[in-house]
Amino acid sequence: MAKIVEVTLDKIPEYVQVDDHRTNTIIVKTQIEFHSLDISGNMEYLLHLFVYDVHGEKDIPVLISNWDDTKVFRVARNERKDDFLCKQSVLIKSDEANKTSKIIKTPMTMKLGKLQDNTSIYTRKFEVFATLIPAIDRVSKWSEPFESQLVFVD
Repeated sequence: MAKIVEVTLDKIPEYVQVDDHRTNTIIVKTQIEFHSLDISGNMEYLLHLFVYDVHGEKDIPVLISNWDDTKVFRVARNERKDDFLCKQSVLIKSDEANKTSKIIKTPMTMKLGKLQDNTSIYTRKFEVFATLIPAIDRVSKWSEPFESQLVFVD
């Protein structure tokens, strides 16, 4: 099975513009190392990248893996929640790897609505959570919510 060796940001804007009409682009560089069985078996993966504005300690990610419909839910700490900013998914084919590793550069666009009317500058901590889902894996999905009446019988 492949593994993610490193996730770094190649292009980080000095200022992230917070506006209803502007976007900000970052380049996420992910280095993946393939097992020899991945390469010989032409294994395919989906690389999912999630960008968060982290407030203090990181939330604990809970992954609901479903190939191209993968979602991350977070267990928030101290009654505060990290802000989800954007997601990107990339199909990775191990037979395209140079020997046993591959570097993927993924542009990601963040759009942040106005926080308030002034233009003050705040320093924020953005982080990327990367996960690699193999073509042969378990898959999961929640049902839609439903309601029913409870009847208490004596």
